[in-house]
Amino acid sequence: MSITELLHQSELFTGLTSEQIERIVDLGREETYAAGDIIIEEGSPTHELYIICCGMVEVEVARGTIHDVPGPPQLSSIVRLGQGQVFGEMALVDSGSRSATVRCAQDDTTLYVIPHQEFWALCETDHHIGFIVMRNLAADLSFKMRHRNLQVRLGRDEQ
Repeated sequence: MSITELLHQSELFTGLTSEQIERIVDLGREETYAAGDIIIEEGSPTHELYIICCGMVEVEVARGTIHDVPGPPQLSSIVRLGQGQVFGEMALVDSGSRSATVRCAQDDTTLYVIPHQEFWALCETDHHIGFIVMRNLAADLSFKMRHRNLQVRLGRDEQ
């Protein structure tokens, strides 16, 4: 599947024309990872958005660091993502630190990487692209927050 087709199928870019998607494709690059490679690390600076072309990644978050135990904090897997799915999307919104670690789960996982600065420069020249992508991003983040809040409430009710 071409990068253009992949972006056309991504919910993040729903509502953009083929010409607008081609302008986004021109910004990015492909990167390939091996199983176990860390793609982004929780707490590191945010600079890029990733779209999975093929393969799979695992999203992990640090769980309660134990101060008596030397070494890195324990990571808990929260989700696996595959072809067409996006991660690092908060990089398009702010320059905050990464909220999770993303590790490659399969050899030869190929990602399409879109840099934050180049994307914002494009949005400055075509406000419609920025509006559509931010609207789609807001809908996605709203869904995730509702889902997380529901999980928190259900967990509290079980206690």
